[in-house]
Amino acid sequence: MTRTVSALVCASALALASASASAAPAPRTLGGSRVHVVYPGQTLAMIAKRYNVSIDALCKANGITRRSPIRPKQRLVLPTRDGEVVPASLHKPAPEEAKPVEKAEKAEKAEKAEKAEKAEKAEKAEKVSAKLGKGKNKGGLLVLQSYTGSWRGQVYKKGKITDSARTGIEKVLAAWRTGQHQPINDRLIRILVKVSDHFGGRPIKVVSGYRPYSPTQYTPHSRHNSGHAVDFAIPGVSNKVLRDYCRTLANVGCGFYPNSSFVHLDVRETSAYWVDFSGPGQAPRYADSHGRDPGEAEREEPANGSGDGSGADDEQTFEPDEI
Repeated sequence: MTRTVSALVCASALALASASASAAPAPRTLGGSRVHVVYPGQTLAMIAKRYNVSIDALCKANGITRRSPIRPKQRLVLPTRDGEVVPASLHKPAPEEAKPVEKAEKAEKAEKAEKAEKAEKAEKAEKVSAKLGKGKNKGGLLVLQSYTGSWRGQVYKKGKITDSARTGIEKVLAAWRTGQHQPINDRLIRILVKVSDHFGGRPIKVVSGYRPYSPTQYTPHSRHNSGHAVDFAIPGVSNKVLRDYCRTLANVGCGFYPNSSFVHLDVRETSAYWVDFSGPGQAPRYADSHGRDPGEAEREEPANGSGDGSGADDEQTFEPDEI
């Protein structure tokens, strides 16, 4: 009897165990890439929490450590939890999480497109400007325009500068505030003709020519004070192209002003070149030894001691030397 009862109990236990095993759900393996794309601002902790996995498991699945940096758009493999693969539906950021990603991607694309467009326009402008130097005009025709007037005519007669040309050029290069003028150096006149010929006789816009001495100017002497310097531009020609040509001329001073609208040119015994980041009316701010803007005006000579100042909007301007 006892054996029969024991046998029945054992049989019942085995049956229950079998039924229980049949009823337990099998581990689910859901489809999906098991990859998460990092969006800006996310951390390993945030990602682990979202998918209900440990940070260590996430790190192990990707061969990284807790201190490893992660970057936007980086793909992280998601580990399994409790024998279950993370559902593919969770791989996609929630709507509120997707917005920063979309905005960041759109902003990045817009920024790249804008930079590319600006670079393309700048390249086209440089090519157009450079081409202007190929159609050289050897006629000696000079067209000058300034605040004090304009002059157009042939500068030479039998190789010599005519009196009418001297008078006309002197008036155009006069001090624009007072109208004061004085004879312009012959070599400067000849160089202006060279520049005009090189750029096909295009009009030269004079920003500043002769400037009377002022006790408030940066240095006691300036080539502008003696009619040996001019600040100018040529419409349709970039200042970079103009600067590059002026630097090919012998025994001249060439100043480049990225934050102004002109190139400085003067005549001297030894050629010199400088870059001044000052704007109109400001004290000189010469480029450092690496060609960068120092960020503040410094009352000192450029590295080669060769500058001749900016501030062409006023005759009380800053002049660094008298070389």
